[in-house]
Amino acid sequence: MASVLDNVVPILFLIIFGCVLQRIHYFEEVSMQRLTNMVSNLLIPCVIFNTIVNLEIRREHLVLAVGFIVYQFILLGLSWGIYRIFKIKRRMFPFFSCAFAFGFMAVPLFSNIFGVEHMDYLVAMGVGHETFVALVFIPLAKLYLKEEKTSGKNLVKNLASPLFFMIGLALVLKVTGLYATVNETILGRGFFGAVSKLGSMTTILTMIIVGYRIHFQDRSRILESFGYVAFRYALTFCVGYLLKGFVFDRLVEPSPYFDYAFFTLLSQHGSVILTVFVGEYGTKEDLEVASNAFVINVVVGILLFLGFMLRLA
Repeated sequence: MASVLDNVVPILFLIIFGCVLQRIHYFEEVSMQRLTNMVSNLLIPCVIFNTIVNLEIRREHLVLAVGFIVYQFILLGLSWGIYRIFKIKRRMFPFFSCAFAFGFMAVPLFSNIFGVEHMDYLVAMGVGHETFVALVFIPLAKLYLKEEKTSGKNLVKNLASPLFFMIGLALVLKVTGLYATVNETILGRGFFGAVSKLGSMTTILTMIIVGYRIHFQDRSRILESFGYVAFRYALTFCVGYLLKGFVFDRLVEPSPYFDYAFFTLLSQHGSVILTVFVGEYGTKEDLEVASNAFVINVVVGILLFLGFMLRLA
């Protein structure tokens, strides 16, 4: 119990620190957005890179990546069906359930508690998640919310992100055996050391950002946002654990770290990209609901994760 609390309590204080910064308006909104983008687009890829070059790639990792893509297709299909049958008025509803906060929340929380050395299962599922987001989620969201035609050029643009670049570089270094060779040089060790140090900043900055974002501008939309969040968790956990029990657990070697990684990823929801799309092409009410839901997801996700950790203790 004490060891778990030793890792959890600092996270809570970092979130409180972010709340204090928000109360005193320490950052301008544009500065906070840039800090958020830096964490999501630059620091998280460093964490993933460091994990891949240090893990032993196995067949079950590929199975998990493909399986998680299938899982997200199922979530998108079910959400779309519910959206059409019950005539939900928010156009972004079908996309709510199939995007997880893999980089923004799952990676910092999991690595801080269980260590980077045990992140192989989480990263495998994360690779599947990011592939789905780049090839399916973003093109469909643009097509439906922005009324923008998808194209091969847009798909390439989605894949040409720092995250996919760092994943690709790490896989090349790992598969070819060049990582050990490069690491023997001064410049190589310096580069890998810098990447590791950048990744180590992720948890601190993420928790401060989360604390800074805990506020609601329009309370009239909170109940609607809570309803969407409740639906999302009910759907993702029910479908996710059915797949885990009947499929994943039969294909992956038994490991407590797989169980921890699976719960961590499913508990962390929220898509910054979707919120941006809604803000640009939706109504003001749509944006309020989407923004409130994003913050509620972050808070609920952290509470679920902390409860899970205390249960393990």
